[in-house]
Amino acid sequence: MKAPAIAPCLGVKDTQASVDFYEKLGFTATPAGNDPNDDIRSLLFGDEFVLMVYRDAHLRDWLPVLKDRTPGAFGMFYLAVDDFDAYVKKIRPLVEVIKEVAHEGVQILYFTDPDGYVIGVVQKREW
Repeated sequence: MKAPAIAPCLGVKDTQASVDFYEKLGFTATPAGNDPNDDIRSLLFGDEFVLMVYRDAHLRDWLPVLKDRTPGAFGMFYLAVDDFDAYVKKIRPLVEVIKEVAHEGVQILYFTDPDGYVIGVVQKREW
């Protein structure tokens, strides 16, 4: 697996709850390090790295500048899937859909994860 140019690491309230949520949506979680006391997890979609999730308290210890930050983000992430319609049909009962839109001919379904991060699902395409 090729490492991405930029790798998001999201602070979450409960790493296992986040892993459980994303696994229901078709992601695979793996330990992101060798320390058994560290709960950071890498999330893959298919065979591609997508992001890491890390308990907020551990992330604050790792980077004290984040001490006063709360989980969640202002912004969004996009998940490009091979078959938009099939994937949306699969996850619709599992997520809180916050918006569906067609923008410049591209269908997008937005949902939130347990920590309030916004994910937009789109059909995979070449840039």
